[in-house]
Amino acid sequence: MQAAEEAVAAVAALESGQAGMPSQVEVASTPPALVARYAVAEGGFAGSTLQLSQDGGYVLQLAMAPVPRSSRGRWSLQDDMVLLQPQDSPRDTVQLVPYEALADERARLQQQFAQLQQALSGTSDEQARAQLEELRAQFAPQHVAGTPLQVTLLDPISGVASDGVQVVLELAQGEPIAADRLAGGNSYRFPAPLPGQAVTAVLLHFPGLAEPVRLPLPAPLRPGYLVLFDACAVGMCVSDTMGLMLEQQEGQVRLQSFGVGVFNAVDD
Repeated sequence: MQAAEEAVAAVAALESGQAGMPSQVEVASTPPALVARYAVAEGGFAGSTLQLSQDGGYVLQLAMAPVPRSSRGRWSLQDDMVLLQPQDSPRDTVQLVPYEALADERARLQQQFAQLQQALSGTSDEQARAQLEELRAQFAPQHVAGTPLQVTLLDPISGVASDGVQVVLELAQGEPIAADRLAGGNSYRFPAPLPGQAVTAVLLHFPGLAEPVRLPLPAPLRPGYLVLFDACAVGMCVSDTMGLMLEQQEGQVRLQSFGVGVFNAVDD
């Protein structure tokens, strides 16, 4: 594979100090030998791709559940690290997961409900029964009147918790409804909307953004929502740069990404 062989040569030159470039350029450069399309072949992110372009741009496509994620920006080589500097709009990195994409999650809740229902068979514990009915409402096809509504935030890339994020429900009329964050996680629980209250959107106030991100909630209202976000894109990380370790193994160059996997150069 020509791209990989050229990359091997580039790494060897860098390691020997004979890359033929001034040291200032070596600190952060975009070697043509690394320009290629890379893909992850194994693990939970199998099918993910990274395109490093000659003009210093990159396109990252992450194959992940429940929905794929993507990013664009600039790349450079510093020492033995390929650095990705995203240039995505912060609002483009916040995504409401479609209801249809959460079928596996609903199936898990149904199984959990069945197990709990069996465990509580014959009991007269009213509090436990109330918790059981609330769990049943979570996998219903639409929100059940009189039950709480839940929004869960997830950063699947860096795993940053949603500390400091304020989550609010926007109403067609009346004051927005604020949520209480549930202990030990990134889930936010809203009291049951009152009869006649039409929920139109969820507003996310990230500490790194001046304005909230608004995600419309089309009818019918669901019992719960999952929101994916990129903590670094919304100003919650110390650095917004993603680093991939440049490795040479068995005559091939690969890019190791912590938490995602190994990107190997591929032929189109």
